[in-house]
Amino acid sequence: MNRITAIALLTFATSMMTGSASAQGAALKAKVPFNFTVNNVLLPAGSYELSFDSKLSDLLVVEDGTKSVRARALGERGAIGPGKPDMLIFHRYGGEYFLSEVHFGSGSNGVFLPAAKLERQTLRAGQKEELAFVGAN
Repeated sequence: MNRITAIALLTFATSMMTGSASAQGAALKAKVPFNFTVNNVLLPAGSYELSFDSKLSDLLVVEDGTKSVRARALGERGAIGPGKPDMLIFHRYGGEYFLSEVHFGSGSNGVFLPAAKLERQTLRAGQKEELAFVGAN
């Protein structure tokens, strides 16, 4: 009886890890035409890959093609509301851009990034918030 229970538990654990790996495998590539901020890290305009950390499934990783420029942000992952698939949404205050949402395959599946300290300070300074959209490749 113990052997059957052990096999059932192993099968269940293996199926759970496979599901997690496919959920973490979501990645987008996008060319962002302006400098932007992710979690208080300023990134230059350029091509980026956005994916999730393999160990922390809610941790968004933003890297350039050479992996020399990177930022990480903990966000709320899952159904984030309506949107276009494969889209990045930025909050814009004057000439400053802050990554706010990333929509993956379906428009409603993605990650919402809460405003970091620098964005909250900019908002308190009375800057008007606008949205900027960048489609992924």
